[in-house]
Amino acid sequence: MSKKNSKLKKIGTISHITSTNKLIVPSNKTPRIGSIIVNKQHKPIGKINDIFGPTKQPYISIKTSKKFKKANTGEAVYLQPKNKRRRMKQRQAY
Repeated sequence: MSKKNSKLKKIGTISHITSTNKLIVPSNKTPRIGSIIVNKQHKPIGKINDIFGPTKQPYISIKTSKKFKKANTGEAVYLQPKNKRRRMKQRQAY
C-alpha cells in the first residue's frame, strides 16, 4: 500500500506554537504519547510529547525537532499511518 492510498486520521489543527517550539493542538481524540504526527502530505512534523486538559477534549503538545518539517498555526495535523510490516516485526520480537 502506498502512502497516498493509506488514510490519515486527523487529530486537530495547530492552535499556537510555544516559545520552546512545541505545537499545541486541541483534539477530540487521545493518541498515544510518542506517536509521530504528520501533515497532509505525509511529512513528519513532530512527536506527541504531552497530553493535558479535559478528558473529553484534550490538548496535545507536539515536540518538534530539527529533522522534522516546520509547521504553521492553523495547519491540520494527522497521526502517521501505521505500517503493518513494522507491527508484525515488533510482535515477533517479543
